[in-house]
Amino acid sequence: MSNIKDLNTSFKTMRTISLACIIGFVVLAVSAGYGFYKVTQDAGRRVYVVTNSGSAAALAVEEDTHTPFEARNMVKGFMKTMFGHDQYTFKQNLDAALPLIEGAGGRRIFENFNRGQVLQNYQRYSARSVLDVDSIYLDMKTRPFSGRVYTKQRIFIGDQQRQSLPMAAKFNLVETDRSDENPYGLLITDFDYIAYNPPVSREEKEFLQQQEAERQRRLRDAAAGAGVAPPPGYSTPAPADGSPAAPGAVPPNQ
Repeated sequence: MSNIKDLNTSFKTMRTISLACIIGFVVLAVSAGYGFYKVTQDAGRRVYVVTNSGSAAALAVEEDTHTPFEARNMVKGFMKTMFGHDQYTFKQNLDAALPLIEGAGGRRIFENFNRGQVLQNYQRYSARSVLDVDSIYLDMKTRPFSGRVYTKQRIFIGDQQRQSLPMAAKFNLVETDRSDENPYGLLITDFDYIAYNPPVSREEKEFLQQQEAERQRRLRDAAAGAGVAPPPGYSTPAPADGSPAAPGAVPPNQ
């Protein structure tokens, strides 16, 4: 009986040792496999920077990021090439601008050009248009990014400049692959015209209010010097939104 018990004990011990070895080998194999995966993944993302002192390895950035500076430059370049041209640069500028906007939006703008006979008028009157971007407002906190752009379009017929035309639009920006035609990796979508009403900063509001107050003071001084009281209601209150009243406006009840 003693020999049988010793044999059972030895068998259980050997079985425990075998199971422990098997579990250890499995853990070792999984760890080695994961380590190999990480090494190959990092190797695929590794780039080499060559300098005068030699070459150094670096890891590529995992996610492509877009900055407001890059997005603003993209929108500015699109607007200036899409809406600024003459008979010689018309096709060239459109070829540069159309890859930056979704197909439906680009076709809509191009069809408007065709209906307005823009190219024909360039050729007929030796005309050209120049677009000046006043301001661009972006919201890049959520995707897709969104924004508004405010511009002035100047039309020249020969050497004569016609009155500048304000133009504004709203749009979204979606991320896409970078290419030679679109190096920004951003695509304009939902492009639509809006009223030209750019936001006024606090500094601009304060300057306009001071300017209006100074104008009203000069009017009062001039009226007092002439011995004539200014007409009642001439000095208009500022609108409810905080912007100054338009010069020469009259109150609603006048």
